[in-house]
Amino acid sequence: MAEKKNKLCVEINLLPAEYRKVKNDLSWILDRRIVWPIVALLVVAVLIFLLILHIEDVTSSLENELQTTLAEVEKEKPLLNKITELDNKLSVIAQKNNALKSIQVSKKRWVILFENMSSILPPNMWLTNLNQIGANEMELKGFTYDFSEVAEYMVKLEKQVSISSVNLISIATTKTGGEDTYNFTIKAAIKQDLGLEGAK
Repeated sequence: MAEKKNKLCVEINLLPAEYRKVKNDLSWILDRRIVWPIVALLVVAVLIFLLILHIEDVTSSLENELQTTLAEVEKEKPLLNKITELDNKLSVIAQKNNALKSIQVSKKRWVILFENMSSILPPNMWLTNLNQIGANEMELKGFTYDFSEVAEYMVKLEKQVSISSVNLISIATTKTGGEDTYNFTIKAAIKQDLGLEGAK
């Protein structure tokens, strides 16, 4: 077989440089490596723009609602002030009622307590001093001519509705009018619910 010879064609532009036409290669515009990133960038820009518009719209709507609410609050402010004034008056009335109840309970408490302490005194015993030494504690001081009456009084006192416990703090012998007497100090615990309704 006869071999075909390849012919080589060479194009030579002999025009001067200032007259030559340069062909612009615009094929890069259609290159996917350039087109798709540009399209993606445009889509992102449009989405950001729409998001900004949405945020501005929501912000404007919230500001309008806030202004409307503030206007309604200002409109109802006199009524709110009146309600606050009434609440303050009710609070003062409640405090006065509680104070009156406390006085009534306290009065009833001490009446019961003194009745209990005095009604069971033995015949040869006298109380000379009563001190409240705590919220629910009393200190009783007195004297008697009969030593056994101290124990008798403590037993009876502990059985009273007003007393929860009794302790002998001290007892000493002394002379009163030439006779032997016994000075004593007793501490009594008062029941916390004494004087309250339903307390036993």
